[in-house]
Amino acid sequence: MFTLEALQAHDGDCLLLHYGSDLDRKLILIDGGPTGIYKSVLKTRLEQLRGKGTLHLRLIMVSHIDLDHITGVLDLLKNLYELQNSGKSQPYRTQSLWHNSFEKLAGMKKAMSENGVVAAAVNGSSINFAGLDDRVKAVVASVRQGNDVRNYAVRLGTKLNAETNGELLCAPETGRKTISIDPDAGLTFTILGPREAELRDLENEWEKSKTKAETKATPETIAADYLNRTVPNLSSIIVLAELRTGKSTRKQMLLTGDAGGDFILKGLESSGLLRKGKIHVDLLKVQHHGSEHSSTQDFFEKVTADYYVISGDGKHGNPSLKVLNWLSVARAGEKFDAYLTNRKLRENLTKSLDEFLKAEAKDAPEHKYHFREEQALSISVPV
Repeated sequence: MFTLEALQAHDGDCLLLHYGSDLDRKLILIDGGPTGIYKSVLKTRLEQLRGKGTLHLRLIMVSHIDLDHITGVLDLLKNLYELQNSGKSQPYRTQSLWHNSFEKLAGMKKAMSENGVVAAAVNGSSINFAGLDDRVKAVVASVRQGNDVRNYAVRLGTKLNAETNGELLCAPETGRKTISIDPDAGLTFTILGPREAELRDLENEWEKSKTKAETKATPETIAADYLNRTVPNLSSIIVLAELRTGKSTRKQMLLTGDAGGDFILKGLESSGLLRKGKIHVDLLKVQHHGSEHSSTQDFFEKVTADYYVISGDGKHGNPSLKVLNWLSVARAGEKFDAYLTNRKLRENLTKSLDEFLKAEAKDAPEHKYHFREEQALSISVPV
């Protein structure tokens, strides 16, 4: 078994990686979606899988601290902590939590020492939000949530980044960092991002933010520029999940968070995974909910897959019809299956999606599109 289950996370990501066998199913949770997803979707699905016993999660991975990825994980850990405090049994137990907390990332100490907004975001202090747009407020709030996730994990006795002895999860500049997740099952994760070089660049990004904002610099505007540009692109954990069931049999999933396509390609290249500039995997979790700002047609020509997974409901224009078209053109004449969490999209995108699918059925029938059923909690992709 090697299946990626994409839960209905609206504009966010909430993924369950299933491996093992039907008799010995093993689970990894990757992100938890935005506000409300834990209570309405994730908890319900975990309860279905749990049955009457305790459900063991080999790993919870927070790809990065954006609210549409981390909130559901925070809600889960908070729920478990409340149960622990009331003396009730734990329905789920987690062996390890992968989470690159904000203040541990390179450059963050300097940013915190020089800007009260960044420090306040980490420490939970009050912040003057006047003049900041909703996106900036969300990013600052996500920094706080990342801090809370770490604290709840500690209180629950869950090991933080146990496989790297508590250190940041990042890829070396050259060579490959592959971690054995489950030796008995043959599951490994190769970390492709963030890369050490990119984390070093965070300090330079901080300097750029200060320079850019010089003419009208305030603590809020400087931090806003810095957080907006660094959090999603430079800090997303990117992994190549590989399951080996024999000497020559292996399956691969490329899990990308919200990383930009250029960062993903750099990680693949520095890890020596590209062959003539390309790689083919069994499954690609399309980065950043199919945002046109994180993908290109060139990316889909270089990173190909049998199965594509896109989680998004139309908010912020994701998934973008441009991205779907880039994917179609890049794989012209080749078979693939795309799995999307939502058929009905916000922001008046449903009509455009209808037109795209109609054209695909006519001009590229080898491209198959699958959607989560409207009342279903998720859509699953067996590899």
